[in-house]
Amino acid sequence: MLERKPLLPDALLAGTTLRLVALATTKSKWSTMLVGARPGRYLLVEMPRVGGALMKLDEGTLWSANFINRGVVYSFDVQVTGSTFRPVPLLTLSYPDEVEAAVLRTDKRYPVRIPVVSQVYHWPKEPAEPQEDAEMLDMPRQAPLTSPPEAPLKALVVDISEGGFLMACSQPLAPEAVMDNSFYLPREEPLNGIRAMVRTCRGKPGGYLIGLAFIPSNSPPEALTRLTELITDIENMPLRL
Repeated sequence: MLERKPLLPDALLAGTTLRLVALATTKSKWSTMLVGARPGRYLLVEMPRVGGALMKLDEGTLWSANFINRGVVYSFDVQVTGSTFRPVPLLTLSYPDEVEAAVLRTDKRYPVRIPVVSQVYHWPKEPAEPQEDAEMLDMPRQAPLTSPPEAPLKALVVDISEGGFLMACSQPLAPEAVMDNSFYLPREEPLNGIRAMVRTCRGKPGGYLIGLAFIPSNSPPEALTRLTELITDIENMPLRL
């Protein structure tokens, strides 16, 4: 459910990916990184890049912006108010009076440690860059995601719910990529072909945390049934897997 509310400073984490869509006929789309903000005055973001080239957005242009923080997506309109190339290429954006906020995941999550192998089924045409946490700002930036991984991705599910799961892995995946997943449960046959869409990809030191939402209509019913049983078993267990 959408809720209109002020944009509070504690939602503005440095390193968060901010996605911009032009409010004009061109419908340009860019991803940039939030550097900082002065509440009530402006947002400060990196100047977007395409293939290493800087994209200076024209002052006065209007954009629809959104970012994700702690499972909540924030959407609002901004105006480009200025730019600078020193000490680094940055843009200033107007600070929104209000934002629309919506919770992405409402299902209860359960911590687990389940090996999973993910294979790309569909890769978006314009993949977004992975998000980076504030502690990674002094580390080398991840290159834009231009193509899917060639081999199946081995990862570890670290939490699960009826709506999706969070996995830790060494490689990034693009938001809106669709994956076919095989879950390797202890002392059981793998649950194969469970389809899910990447919703978030956040960089962490040593790897990535990737949030995925299940796509029940394109997954084997028997595998989904067993997964639901597993979640129910976890809920009833005093100790987690």
